Amino acid sequence: MRRLSPHPLSLGSRVALLAAGAVIMTIVVVSFAAYAMLQAGLRTEIDQTLVSQAQSFARDPDKRPGSQHDAGMLATLGISVATVYNGSIFTPPGTTLPVPVDMTDVRAVVADGGPSFVLRSAHSGDVHVRMVTVHGADGNVIVLARSLSTVDRAVLRFALRSVIVGLGAVSLAAAAGFAVAGAGLSPIRRLTRAATRIARTQDLDTTPIESTGGREISELTRSFNAMLTALNSSRVRQRQLVSDAGHELRTPLTSLRANIELLIQIRNHPERTLPRGGEEQLLDDVKAQLGELTTLVDDLVELAREDETPALHTPVWLDDVVRDAVERVRRRAPAAAFSVRLEPWVLMGSETELSRAVTNLLDNAVKFSPPSGTVQVLLSGGELAVADEGPGIPPADLPHVFERFYRSAGARAAGGSGLGLAIVRKAAEHHGGEVHAENRPEGGALLRIRFPGAPEAHSAPDGQDAARDRPLPEVPRRER
Repeated sequence: MRRLSPHPLSLGSRVALLAAGAVIMTIVVVSFAAYAMLQAGLRTEIDQTLVSQAQSFARDPDKRPGSQHDAGMLATLGISVATVYNGSIFTPPGTTLPVPVDMTDVRAVVADGGPSFVLRSAHSGDVHVRMVTVHGADGNVIVLARSLSTVDRAVLRFALRSVIVGLGAVSLAAAAGFAVAGAGLSPIRRLTRAATRIARTQDLDTTPIESTGGREISELTRSFNAMLTALNSSRVRQRQLVSDAGHELRTPLTSLRANIELLIQIRNHPERTLPRGGEEQLLDDVKAQLGELTTLVDDLVELAREDETPALHTPVWLDDVVRDAVERVRRRAPAAAFSVRLEPWVLMGSETELSRAVTNLLDNAVKFSPPSGTVQVLLSGGELAVADEGPGIPPADLPHVFERFYRSAGARAAGGSGLGLAIVRKAAEHHGGEVHAENRPEGGALLRIRFPGAPEAHSAPDGQDAARDRPLPEVPRRER
């Protein structure tokens, strides 16, 4: 069974129908009010005439019609008269419109304390009439009736004209609704065509759509353009990451493959031997290359999450993170010397990501420090500064040291994947910080990370108080 769409009409059609519906409701309400007011106004005029004439007849019996001449005069005025006396109804000669006397009204006006007159609508045959019943001074009851045909025709003409005008107004409203919807929804149609084209061609590098229309449409267009720009930028970064990763992986894989093939050949041909200790050296090279590949893959996985911002909701004591990172790096490089000075600093963030970033920063400083050099580590006012006493960074390379896979000529000789400082920058940006690289006047490189936060937290999670009060470990300074 075919499933029908819940909205078979287009948005433009729905807007036009809504506009037409609103006009219909307005016309119906206004026309009904005007109809009621017109009818009430015309009937009020007739009622006043009837009551005035009836009260005149009631006060002065001599003025009451009683001849053919009087009946003709009343017919000219459109009024018919009947007199009720002792239950009998008298109608002047020549009366053409019988008066539909209502005995209930007669009894009401003659009763003590009853109304002075009674007005009502009735029918005399097929004629719609308005009549008034009045108690006369001589004890008779006078009943006057007047045809409402003129009033009914006027009201009917007004109703027909209202319908015609209403239909025209509805048609104009529908046409105007279609026109306004077409003009107002043109930016949405452009967005739809752009989205369809992108889905079909996968081409995100498109010209931004012109921002036109009302405020909401303009905001939607700008948001769509911003989304396309962000998606295109993300895809470019992904392609660049894949390209750079393939380039970086090719060299260690080629070397690893050559070493493994050489080991296989030696095993298949025992007569071919390596110099003494050569096989152990070859295995050490394979192990080192596997470690390099493992590190490179880990770094690639970390950078592949570039667009994933971690949940920054845990208070982190940055000085503790730096202290632990110094101890970790010192265990891996026991020959390295550190000069550490840390001031308390607390920020909301991911301790794991911050720890890795600080460790990469320290590893980079240790890698470029000379055997007799000291790595200077300073945390003050939320800024972590790590300085080495190495050759420094060439001025042309300073703007690029935090880019992925970027390595200067000297850095390539020192090994590494070129991803460590890129991970540092990503962690800083995720935490609302910034990075900066420069050379020290006395020699060596100085890398800085500035983080938001405060010297002390308002409250600490369970188990953190003891860590905050832990003393700074003594880190010996290498003697020159």
